[in-house]
Amino acid sequence: MQTITSEEAARRVQREPLWTLFRVVCGLSALSWGGLALMAQLEHHYVEREGRLSRMAFSDLIALAWMVPGPVGCNVAVQLGHALRGRAGAWVAGVASVLPFFTLMTLFAIFYRTPIVHNIASQTLLHHFSVVLATLIAVTWYKQTRALVHGKLEWTAALLGSVALLYAHSAAAYVMMLGAAFGTGWVASPERDSRLALSFQRGDYRLLAALGALLVLFALPLPHRYDLALLWPRLAGAGMTLFGGGFSALPVLKTLFVTPAIGVSDNDFTLAFTLSPLSPGPLLNVVPFFGYLVDGWLGALIATLALFVPSGCLVVLAQRHLHQLKANPRFEHGMRILRAVTTAFLAVAVLRIAVRVPLEPIYLLTATFSAMCFAKLKVPVYAVYGTVAVVCGLWLAYGAAT
Repeated sequence: MQTITSEEAARRVQREPLWTLFRVVCGLSALSWGGLALMAQLEHHYVEREGRLSRMAFSDLIALAWMVPGPVGCNVAVQLGHALRGRAGAWVAGVASVLPFFTLMTLFAIFYRTPIVHNIASQTLLHHFSVVLATLIAVTWYKQTRALVHGKLEWTAALLGSVALLYAHSAAAYVMMLGAAFGTGWVASPERDSRLALSFQRGDYRLLAALGALLVLFALPLPHRYDLALLWPRLAGAGMTLFGGGFSALPVLKTLFVTPAIGVSDNDFTLAFTLSPLSPGPLLNVVPFFGYLVDGWLGALIATLALFVPSGCLVVLAQRHLHQLKANPRFEHGMRILRAVTTAFLAVAVLRIAVRVPLEPIYLLTATFSAMCFAKLKVPVYAVYGTVAVVCGLWLAYGAAT
């Protein structure tokens, strides 16, 4: 049992200055590659070093972040800010967690539009980067299935979800699949008598109604002439379907951005997800990149707000009802099946990337090297990309010379 000294108790009573909160969260986010790394650094600073929260309280923040859609690391940062300084703290911590990768990915998009980058980024290099990305997603899929998929019902849901996604090409299919998964888990729960009793305020109902409207707008099969006009509200609705990490967003975001009206090509889309592990922050850091390609700096800002603000508002709302949600076995069983289905997004993402890469020995060699680095040697993602880029560059230069 964790003991709390009087000094630690005094620290927890003190209000965290908003500037200090912003500075700490922004600094930790800038040094965190992936949402899990950000959570670990926040826990080290605010639980172990500062003693602002107990380890149990911080674990509750993580559990709730996994329950709601959106980037898990940023959701934890928003909850942490809310716990330390209320609504103002939630906004400050949320902005601080997003700012580093927003800046870097927008800069990537700016330089991506320059001729020099297009000359360097040959099709061969993009194929090798696609192989590395597919391998990274495959390793993530393996880890998630081991952690989330156990019983027969969960495996059945994951397999059916994979088959459905192979033939699904509309936003409505994603929403229906996730809703059916949660509903199946709720109905199939061995606990039949438990009831989920939650009390909402008037503002809470308005927030839930607004989020529901965005979700419906994303799911509706609208004519393509509305793709650009309704892109940002539909992106906000898409954020309500993103469970299970950033790579699960690949098919969902592709439905929105890779259309004739938006103008993001398959190569642009794949390259953005290729660059995402090189930047700090969660894997959903690709959103500013896409936003900039659509409408410059303003597009990058609006896209980031559209995806991250709704999930931040939802996680703050759910924080007040955390204990009721965790204690309800039917809700938890529904979430277990829902999380199992989200692994299908990863499996299908690997397949759709793989079919676009030529079946040649050199790409199989890159896949083997990447798998060994990620699964066995735990090599950082940027080091793998750097090695592949150098070797590919030398190979192309040697081929041109001969």
